[in-house]
Amino acid sequence: MIRKKLNYEGVIKVAEQDYYMKILLEDRARFADFINVNVFHGKQVLAADKLSLLPNEAGIVVVDADGVKRTIQRRRDVVMKAEFGAYFCVVASENQGKVHYGMAVREMMYDALDYTEQIRKIEEKHRAEGDKLEGADFLSHVTKADRLIPVVTLTLYYGNEAWDGPKSLYEMMGIDEEWEETALVKKCLPDYKINLIDIREGEKLDQYKTSLQHVFGLVNYNKNKQKLYEYTRVHREEINRMDRESKAAALALIGEQKRLQKILESKREEEMDMCQAIDELIADGEVRGEVRGILMGMEKTKINFIRKQYKKQLSSSQIANILDLDERYVEKVIKLFKQYPAGSDDEIAGYL
Repeated sequence: MIRKKLNYEGVIKVAEQDYYMKILLEDRARFADFINVNVFHGKQVLAADKLSLLPNEAGIVVVDADGVKRTIQRRRDVVMKAEFGAYFCVVASENQGKVHYGMAVREMMYDALDYTEQIRKIEEKHRAEGDKLEGADFLSHVTKADRLIPVVTLTLYYGNEAWDGPKSLYEMMGIDEEWEETALVKKCLPDYKINLIDIREGEKLDQYKTSLQHVFGLVNYNKNKQKLYEYTRVHREEINRMDRESKAAALALIGEQKRLQKILESKREEEMDMCQAIDELIADGEVRGEVRGILMGMEKTKINFIRKQYKKQLSSSQIANILDLDERYVEKVIKLFKQYPAGSDDEIAGYL
């Protein structure tokens, strides 16, 4: 029952993170900043006013061998059309709070549906304009001169653990690299690579020009409270100047939903002292660490006493009476003694 509750809470937490990250990147200035850093290596190529938000749903109806229709529909996180003079590109962000081991296939499907939708619109355009397609044009429903808009998808990952999933279709396949014909097979086998952007790889932080720099910076240093405190101290003014969406996203990403709620309930922008929230977070963490240390020390002491009495071949009931402990707790510790006969008090405490 406890495991189910923890899993449910974890799902809620990830859902909140995904929601606030989506809100954050739907802002055109931030999305342009994200693309400029991760596609153009920090060069200011894409301007915010050259972006337009696109529908994030795409789908297709397929008919199987039995004539049964089936709808395949997918929803992206953020999709925008980028204008580079006379050249256009569709750019999408897939936001991941957890590792997805099938991401290459998932993104390949998203991109394929986007291209399918483009083909459908080209077909509609020819019909609307009364074009009489013949030969290969009629068979294809598009002409040789028709062109698709490139689709670029970036996977933004902000999970706590390092990404250990496949980053390409090849990595998902059981390809035997030692087989002498593998190279020939690969020439006929298209690969699909995901463009993984890991927030915790902070080497690009200085390239961001918007609040993404400090949102990603706070997430990057979240595991090391000392570094988080130092980063907050150095950038206190910039962090406090962030807009409400950026502050909400940062707190959601570092797992501080209670403080997030407090900030969202505040009525005035000046009440939302982000750095004070971070200071409280660090202080709470230090207190929790001290309490955990004390409790762990108490646990080890109880285990040590139980071990001594157990060596005297006393029963769990006798040990519980002598040490004034719950007999079920004593039985559990004794069971661990039997399971891990060489285990230290520290190790046994860790198993409890």
